[in-house]
Amino acid sequence: MDPPLNVVPSQRRLQRPPDFTGDRLQRFGQVFFRHGMPGALLGLLCLLVPEMRTLLAQALAAMSAEPVRYLLAGLVTFTALLGYAWFLDRRLDAAAVGWMLYLLAVSVWEEWVFRLAIPYYGSTLDVDLVVMVLVSNLAFGVMHYFTLRWKWQWCLAAFLGGLLLSRNFNTHFDLALVIGIHWVATFVNTPRLPGRGGSARMG
Repeated sequence: MDPPLNVVPSQRRLQRPPDFTGDRLQRFGQVFFRHGMPGALLGLLCLLVPEMRTLLAQALAAMSAEPVRYLLAGLVTFTALLGYAWFLDRRLDAAAVGWMLYLLAVSVWEEWVFRLAIPYYGSTLDVDLVVMVLVSNLAFGVMHYFTLRWKWQWCLAAFLGGLLLSRNFNTHFDLALVIGIHWVATFVNTPRLPGRGGSARMG
């Protein structure tokens, strides 16, 4: 077993003290097995529903029509985040870049599940879309309370931020756009790999 690692400032800021949901998450493996992997599996389960696959294709239509534009936007965003990561610690390594890409993957499945699959599939079943958006984003906030052990204030912020992302998505129906916004916001909020803090080398 790895020795305990210091809790980085973002973990102290976001996470609650030990309670019925467990201790602080101090390693990437803990974050992955409690949040990343279950969410990815949920996203894959949603793909088993044909109507949801149709919704996904529609939500990616803009990117499919202009792939070069979206690729360039993604590269610009990635470069900007690399610059931000370097600015924070004055160095980059594979672990730091890997954390950045992991947050992109999390942004993909969270936006797919909570901004598209759940609310819009519910609306195809004649449930009011506004109700489904509220329910989906409430589930989004509550999920962070249990999986990542966030303080209730940050879970409320996740709920409200999710509502803003839902509004953006409802306006543009562009999944890639809200994934990009989510990725940037998530990385700025948690820019360091769990267990790697301050100006210490992230490797």
